[in-house]
Amino acid sequence: MIRKAKIIVLDDEPNIVEVILARLEALGFWARGFTAAAQALNALKSDSFHVLLTDLKMPDMDGMEVLKQARQIDPDIEVIIFTAYGSIEGAVEAMKQGAHDYLVKPFEPIELIAKIEGAIEKRELKQRVRYLEQEVEDQIEHHIYAESPAMKKVLALAKQAAKSDATVLVLGESGTGKELIAKMLHYESNRRDRKYVIMDCGATPASLIEAELFGYTKGAFTGALRDKRGIIEEADTGTLFMDEIGNISSEMQTRMLRVLETGEFRPVGQVEQKKVDIRFIAATNIDLRQKVKEGDFREDLYYRLKVITIDIPPLRERKEDIPGLSQIFLTEFCNRAGKRITGFSKEAVNLLMGHRWSGNVRELKNVIESSVVLCRDEVITPDDIYLHDLGRTDADEDELNPLEAQERAMVLDALRKAKWVQKDAADILGISRRVMHYKIKKFKIQADKKFA
Repeated sequence: MIRKAKIIVLDDEPNIVEVILARLEALGFWARGFTAAAQALNALKSDSFHVLLTDLKMPDMDGMEVLKQARQIDPDIEVIIFTAYGSIEGAVEAMKQGAHDYLVKPFEPIELIAKIEGAIEKRELKQRVRYLEQEVEDQIEHHIYAESPAMKKVLALAKQAAKSDATVLVLGESGTGKELIAKMLHYESNRRDRKYVIMDCGATPASLIEAELFGYTKGAFTGALRDKRGIIEEADTGTLFMDEIGNISSEMQTRMLRVLETGEFRPVGQVEQKKVDIRFIAATNIDLRQKVKEGDFREDLYYRLKVITIDIPPLRERKEDIPGLSQIFLTEFCNRAGKRITGFSKEAVNLLMGHRWSGNVRELKNVIESSVVLCRDEVITPDDIYLHDLGRTDADEDELNPLEAQERAMVLDALRKAKWVQKDAADILGISRRVMHYKIKKFKIQADKKFA
């Protein structure tokens, strides 16, 4: 049983509240007691609790209404009802409405603890089922495929790092799969049954990051109409993945350093500090070392983040993975579209292998999706593949290998013979106009001025 579990005790008799709190705290639980229902519900709005113990009959609000409102605030809260012997029928009705169990006054301390332990286990099981369902739903996104030595090395390091609670910094270009590695670190860790919470620092406006991360109290700023639990608190006992952490402000860097070092944070507008137990994973496609040198990123935070560093290679450096990844994406999109496509022609595979993939795995996935849409046969051919070259290509002349240099020479020769008419050049080479267009872009071939 987790002694860190948080308990709310609600009873209109102060002596009962005091006795129960003493029992719970002696056993290592973190508990708060109230004699007014409104106060207990407000506490539930501002903090995360595992179990609510409430009397059934109270002057200001009965236990049934407390149960209803508590479940609206936190659907996962488990409620145990206190009741007198003559009101057991009401307690049974409360269980039908979602209460975990009930206790008849007076009750033995050992009975109370047994009920609480059962409620905590039920809550954890319920959350575990939800997270596992989400994990299954996310499986289609978990294409951490490794045929290349470089990626096998990354996965081996990630599996080893997952066994600890050490902070991990995941580096890599956009689209390489940093979030997938972060998910792997969580789902193969001892916290796999806890929450995995994502904070996208790149997509969140800088002015909102503080409120999103730390939460806030009602009235803390204009528009704060109610208390809001922050992402850090949501991730308590689980994993927090901070994507694009290189984008946070210097002030936020200072605050995050404190959370990393002590587990303490303070919601906006609140004086009291809160404490969490979180495993941190951060990712960025920015060179943090350079930002440290330029004074734009705290050096102490940088070293606190990179306890373990996982550097994901770009797809152009792990080309052995392209055929396997392409087949995985092909199966996924065929299932979605209800199409039967068995694979790729040899020419299509060569085309995919020759592309630079500036957008990495994300770009490959998008290309395969469009290819499935365009394909009219059972095999994807080069005519079905539409590639975009927005950045550099593998064909920068100083990077061409002998085969690529020979291919470029053949394309140039065909274009010259066809007087730079791409359709005629494609016919000479026996390829489609689309493939010819791609190769011209790939090899950065400029038309001869006398034909332009």
